[in-house]
Amino acid sequence: MEEVVIDKKYLDYIDNFIEQIIPLLPEDVNKLQQSYLVSNIKYSTILLASSMETDPVFKSLIFEKQCLYIRIMGEWSFHKEIDLFRSGIPAKHWRNVMQKIWYTVWEVMYACIQNSATDDVLLSIIERYVNRTYNYAIEDLKQSNIIDEMIEEKAKEQSNIEIMAQEYRKKIQKRKSKRYVYYVFLLIIISILVSIAVIHFKIYGVIGILTAMVIYNIFMYERKK
Repeated sequence: MEEVVIDKKYLDYIDNFIEQIIPLLPEDVNKLQQSYLVSNIKYSTILLASSMETDPVFKSLIFEKQCLYIRIMGEWSFHKEIDLFRSGIPAKHWRNVMQKIWYTVWEVMYACIQNSATDDVLLSIIERYVNRTYNYAIEDLKQSNIIDEMIEEKAKEQSNIEIMAQEYRKKIQKRKSKRYVYYVFLLIIISILVSIAVIHFKIYGVIGILTAMVIYNIFMYERKK
């Protein structure tokens, strides 16, 4: 693997990014695959960072925007590499597929910068073209008799990014459900307390409770600030 020398600020960002994604690796990714994935993510992001230093179009971006582009390259390398691990495609052909994906990401980024595309447009186009390139690469393997129809179908069904998105949505829904139960329980408790106050202390009890609630909300607001 050819060594590419880039500025330390890019290396630091890439190393930090890799540290963030390691805990996100699925349980079915073994240590050997993890090492291979990290190596490829580092390779692809360093190549892109090199373009940030040498290509006039990429150099026109501020550092923060360059980091966003590097992160996008890293994230897609992460997801499609895992798709390949699960695809049944022989390992010696993974790199060829990934190289096509890296080049596609680079080309889309380049075109988006030239056309002043927004980040949302960039992300949408990259997702579409990455998936298209991935599928074309799998079809090429099938046409070359490297894989059969069963592996081709299995490979095309893989989508780690969708799996992670579904898991995230489930976590959000679970949090919402817990919050809902908490508020219902809190409402019941408040209703009981208000009822007791009204029965025993009449209007003064209600005033006291409302005052306490106002003070509590003011305290929480100040705490958040």
